[in-house]
Amino acid sequence: MSYNFFIIGGDLRMIYLAYSLSNDGNKVKITGFDKYEKDELLNNNIKKAHSINDVEKGDILISSIPLTVDKENVYAPYSGTKIKIKDLKDKKIIAGKLPADIKGWDLLKNEKIAILNAIPTAEGAISKAIELTKRSLWKENTLVLGYGKVGKILSDRLNRLGANVYCEARKERDLAFIEAYGYQAIPLNELNKNLCKMKVIFNTVPNLIIDKSRIILLKNDTVVIDLASGKGGVDLSSCKKQHIKAIQYNGIPGKVAPLTSAEYIKKYIYEIIKK
Repeated sequence: MSYNFFIIGGDLRMIYLAYSLSNDGNKVKITGFDKYEKDELLNNNIKKAHSINDVEKGDILISSIPLTVDKENVYAPYSGTKIKIKDLKDKKIIAGKLPADIKGWDLLKNEKIAILNAIPTAEGAISKAIELTKRSLWKENTLVLGYGKVGKILSDRLNRLGANVYCEARKERDLAFIEAYGYQAIPLNELNKNLCKMKVIFNTVPNLIIDKSRIILLKNDTVVIDLASGKGGVDLSSCKKQHIKAIQYNGIPGKVAPLTSAEYIKKYIYEIIKK
């Protein structure tokens, strides 16, 4: 059985999702991609719609991860036109991080997708670290702040590369698991005295943890990569003043592994339809 999908904005994950859904024999319409120029991914089963006003009865609506960054417009980096969130309030949609007044299915609340998306996030973060340091991470001291989904997988991948892995966590349970896996466990109250040892710091904590008082403890050649969403957990401006190389690196699955992420999303969408 084939379905009619309408994809509204998003990053490369949504382009690959449209391509994959159309290859399954579904009809797909897209809007919010007027600046996307690689038409080899857009086949005859994919039609470019002018706007969300082209939604028809029976269309299954899909949008970006997250749905919005500024709380007013759909996240649509390939669109030259704003797509207003308020225009989706009377519709049900499949997207990520849905605002409270938008009805539908939140991709980021699906535990399986969240865990699977942590894999390309970890791989992309490591790739960025190698790019910024110009060094292999083998035997380098690396610190992962936070031991959630991304923190767990990132620590594992760093360990497999031969890095010296330090992990910060608050919960006793997490600290015990960190030790059990052979990493160096750092409780929050011991973080400051360990910062000077690190070559690369990966932050997954969504609250400010690397503030001005901690930045002055870092070595000049330390690289800080903030993976937390929103405002992040690193004072980037203070890093710049202290000549510490630091970046906020978000939406990694859509940048480094959009095809893999699209396949995860597609599988979940089919599960929603069947239910």
